[in-house]
Amino acid sequence: MPQQKTSTETAIMPFKVQQLVEIIMQKKQLDYEAAFAYLYSSNCYKLLLQEESKLWYMSGLSIFKMLEEEKTTKAKDNPKILLFFSFCLEKYKDFVPLPAEETLFVFHKYGVFDYLREGFDILHTQGESYILNEIDLFIKARQK
Repeated sequence: MPQQKTSTETAIMPFKVQQLVEIIMQKKQLDYEAAFAYLYSSNCYKLLLQEESKLWYMSGLSIFKMLEEEKTTKAKDNPKILLFFSFCLEKYKDFVPLPAEETLFVFHKYGVFDYLREGFDILHTQGESYILNEIDLFIKARQK
């Protein structure tokens, strides 16, 4: 059952998200859709949703700095993992088939990159069809 949100969180969240999206658009030179995706695909956003974190009391700029730290850390992943992400994304878009932008959206929406990072040690040793079927099963399980 979803946790009941407090009136403070319910009232503040749209304003905080709007503020963060505007900062992301300005600092990262992104359109609003890409800025929303950038925010919503982060652990920082998940923390913002947790009432006990009280993250919404921080300034938008401070939260953006936390977000950038998170994204920078992820970008410094092992080059083998980044190559594996690229392989999976490119092969899955052909497997489904979907355009690259839609495939990226699906990977973000359902947390496929986190799944691939967590299972990297085993998954990267498997064959292409196994990996693609695992990704497909993972996404289908998340859609339910």
